[in-house]
Amino acid sequence: MKEKEFNKIPLTRFASTIADISGTEKPKQADETRVDEILSLVKTKTGKNTVDKLLIFNPDAIGEEFFKRYETKIFSPLTERADLQVKFLTAVPPKTPVCFATMFTGASPEVHGIRHYEKPVLKIDTLFDAWARAGKKVALVSKGGQSIPRIFAERNIDYFITSCDAESVEKGIELIASDKYDIIEVYNQEYDDMLHVTHPRSYFCLRAAKHYVNSYVKLYDAVKTYWKDYTSLITFSPDHGAHRIGKIFLGTHGSEIPSDMNIVHFFSVLGGNDE
Repeated sequence: MKEKEFNKIPLTRFASTIADISGTEKPKQADETRVDEILSLVKTKTGKNTVDKLLIFNPDAIGEEFFKRYETKIFSPLTERADLQVKFLTAVPPKTPVCFATMFTGASPEVHGIRHYEKPVLKIDTLFDAWARAGKKVALVSKGGQSIPRIFAERNIDYFITSCDAESVEKGIELIASDKYDIIEVYNQEYDDMLHVTHPRSYFCLRAAKHYVNSYVKLYDAVKTYWKDYTSLITFSPDHGAHRIGKIFLGTHGSEIPSDMNIVHFFSVLGGNDE
């Protein structure tokens, strides 16, 4: 079930599209091209071009090939809630900090500067900066030491650093319920951790993927409950895929091949005309 072709929509288009939907300017060096399907979804579901609130869930290392293989067995709670699936082509090399830097700056690795596995604080403009300039209240939730809180450090946002994925999800739900934030980003890493010590379709990786889906459902349900008076966009947005080294070795990622490069993002809009 390997993907034979590369997806067509570059991940650089995520940032400008999400900036439009959240009613802010795009990051300064972001790809100008938007993903029209996402903009149309918001317009159709809410009658507006923007939403009041945004939740971005970033599960690490879920590729399109893995999703398709387990679409029914693992991902049906996600697809049942999703209004739209968008196939993206991630950045080269498909390493976590490279890909998330691309996702939130809208710029290529050559522009944002992270071109291999390293975690410097990004110096170019990001969605987090654009949101802060617009007066948005933003929360970033992640286990400590991971790529997202390190490369997006030193922004005018609130950081909530946890000890594990489950704690990150619970903190995300707490922040949704508080109604203090316009935008919440929650990162989870278990699947990526497990594929490097086992392989992408091991028991431990399948369990991790199920945890991702269950976590997304919990966050989705919290948005539906606590943000019911707002319009909101919810995303399930991974950074890259993965592959196994041969038939007996561990999992990895970082190669310019479809299994690592092809990803699918899921988008749901709540509020407005959807109920």
